[in-house]
Amino acid sequence: MRRTLFLLFAAGCGTSTEIEPQLTITQGLYGQLTQRCEQKDCVGAPREGAPVAWFDRSPYSTDGGVKPAPVKETTSGKNGFYELALDSNARGYLAIGLPEASSGVQWFTATAATIPRGLARLDWHAGPGNEGTWTDVK
Repeated sequence: MRRTLFLLFAAGCGTSTEIEPQLTITQGLYGQLTQRCEQKDCVGAPREGAPVAWFDRSPYSTDGGVKPAPVKETTSGKNGFYELALDSNARGYLAIGLPEASSGVQWFTATAATIPRGLARLDWHAGPGNEGTWTDVK
């Protein structure tokens, strides 16, 4: 009984690599986001409801000026899943943000990417604070 409860708890709190059944696109970018994980040897829970966007240039202003607007935006859903329909050979930046009531979305991490023909998968594994690691899964 204890083993069954532990397995149910682990399955409910950890990430799942089985997000492909949620795909509705055949061209573009998709992946899974996780939340910060404080416990020893924990996987991190899925980050649901996070703003995700594609930019044609860096989402960060280099001179303190106006930040660029995203080309495409979505919000991560069940299991931290996100997807963006993008043209093949598109070059830009995938970013994750935090909604801020006074100033809109604050993009806290971004990675440069080129979209292949078909689908690409980029996952975000959160670390301490808003630090973390992007993983090119596919």
